[in-house]
Order: sequence, then C-alpha cells, then structure tokens
Amino acid sequence: MGFLRNTIALAFVATLLFYFVSVGEMDENQQWITIGIMVALGLVYILSGTPSFELPAQVATPSSSSSTDAISEPEIESNAVDELNPEPKPAKAMSLKERKAAKILAAQQAQRAAMASMSGDEEEAIDALPMVEVETVHVADEYVVEVSPESVEEADIQATVKERASRHSEIRARIEARRRSQMADIRASTSRMWEEHVVREDLVAALQNEGHGLTVLDEPLNPDPGHIYGATFIRIDDQRILKYRSQLDAGFEAVISDEVVDEPSPLELPPLIGPDGNPLPLPDLPSPSGALAALKMEMDED
Repeated sequence: MGFLRNTIALAFVATLLFYFVSVGEMDENQQWITIGIMVALGLVYILSGTPSFELPAQVATPSSSSSTDAISEPEIESNAVDELNPEPKPAKAMSLKERKAAKILAAQQAQRAAMASMSGDEEEAIDALPMVEVETVHVADEYVVEVSPESVEEADIQATVKERASRHSEIRARIEARRRSQMADIRASTSRMWEEHVVREDLVAALQNEGHGLTVLDEPLNPDPGHIYGATFIRIDDQRILKYRSQLDAGFEAVISDEVVDEPSPLELPPLIGPDGNPLPLPDLPSPSGALAALKMEMDED
C-alpha cells in the first residue's frame, strides 16, 4: 500500500510540473484533460491512505446500584478461575483514529449516565411536590349593556355642544388677535403722526448712515416674544442713543367687574338762568390748535 501511494504521489507531482511547463503551448481541451488527471490522482491518493479499523464494542453501563449487587456466585467463581488462568490475548496496536473513536464513545456513555441520573432526581422531586386542590370555582357572570335611543340622543347633544364651544373659543381668539393688531396699527400711526408734525432730530436717518460712530443701547435687551413692539430713539449725549422698545398690543384690555357699587344719586344742578330770566346760551367752541387741525384736515382729505 505504501509503494502504491508513493507511485501515485510521484505521478501527481510529475503531471503538475508538466502542466506548469507547457501550459502556454496547450490548448483549452488539453489543459482540462491535464487538470482532470491531476484531480483523479489526488482522489486515488487520498482514498488509498484511509486505514480500516473497527470501533471497539460498547461497554454496557450499570443502570443502577442494585444491578451490581445482584451478581450470582457462579459468575464470581468463573471470574476467579479466569483470573487464575488468564488466556493470552493478541496484542493489537490502536491507531490514532481508533483512540479518538474510543474517547468519543466513552464521553457519550458518561453523558448518558449523567442524564439518566438527572432524570431520576427530577422524577423524585416531582413526586415529592404536594398536590393542591382548589375547591372554590368562580364562574363569570354575564354583563349586558343596554343602549336606548334617549342615551344615544344625549351623547349626540353633548358632542355637539362641545364642538360648538370649541369653535366659539377659536373664533373669540381670532377676533381678539385681530383687535390687538388693529390697536397696534392705530397706536403706531398715532405716534408716527405726532413725530411727523414735531420738529426734532431724525435719529433713524442718522443711524442708517454708515460710519455714524454712535453707540445704540437697547432697552430691554431680551423682549418677550409674541408681541408687537415699537422702537423709540432717545439721544443721551453726543455718542450714545437709547433704543426703547415698548409693546404696542398691551394696555387696552377692558376690565369687567361683576361687583355693583351703590353710589348715592347726585343732586341735580339748578338751571342757569340769565338776568333776563331766560336760560344761558352755550359757550362758543374753542379754536383748534394749528398742527392738530391741519392733521385732521389732511386725514379728511385722504
């Protein structure tokens, strides 16, 4: 067997060297034939080296301790006779694969014995558990929900009322926001009107020029969000200007009080009678100021 394996190995090496030397001169079919020969030689080399061995017979493990105590006396005597006159057994060298197979078989037998002992312990523990019997049994009662047309109608009415209330609250919020915006526009236009008719320094135009060299102080530094602000510029000195920002949509909320204050009724004034016995005429209206009258005239013309 060793000579055959050596011959196959030499043939495989020779074929491999021939393939490497003449691979450039061979066509595709010759290359595949050479590769097939090398594969066949390799398979023959591998299969020819497989040793034949027999697995050792399985040793029967003792199932319980009682089996060891049940050995009969004739068996003991026969074992004693065998020990006195041992027969020579042929020595057989075990290969590496046989030793591995014997180790695997011994490990499997040990695992089976451990599993058998564990299953016996579990059965004993299960048998030792007390059995609890429950005599009282509760049966679920039937629950019936009655739906009447009146209850359905009441639920629909409540849902409609809630929907209308939420819609009215949204409308009120929009009206309030619109009124605040209008009031802010009125205040801004009023302040702009007074600024246009008063002769003063145009600080906005001065700050729009590049390189004005003025220091602007903001007040407040962090205004509250959600409001409309108007800016007022105030000169402090030659180098500093204060920028004051005020809320334009605050300060115009009506205060409604439910308390009724009892006030005494005022006394009536006596009639104004002139020297001739007739009531006095109304006085003349005061003459309007020039700037305000001109502003009103411009607004009327627009």
